[in-house]
Amino acid sequence: LCAVRYTGCGRRRLPAEQHRRTLPPSRDTVTMTVAYAEYQPHVGPQDALKLTVVAAVQETGQVLAKELLVRLHTPELTLTLLGPAVVGQEVPVQVVFQNPLPEPLSRVSL
Repeated sequence: LCAVRYTGCGRRRLPAEQHRRTLPPSRDTVTMTVAYAEYQPHVGPQDALKLTVVAAVQETGQVLAKELLVRLHTPELTLTLLGPAVVGQEVPVQVVFQNPLPEPLSRVSL
């Protein structure tokens, strides 16, 4: 896993995991969890995470590889009019923003 800039250039490689197993003749799943604290210092507002998986088949020497680019999305603002909008008059508006991060935000302005 590595952080990549919006241009596609790599920024920083994040911790890697290696798994060795004998696969049955069906699907198998490997789960990898990356905590926000691990990637947060290495990504900017327009960056992404690139996951690269490589598998090798010992019996045949065949190598398989796959990449997945994960774009980090900025949460949306929700705007709701709380009254009728009339020309020349104020109208109350509700703005809702939900912080999806596991830490408080600071220096936020609307």
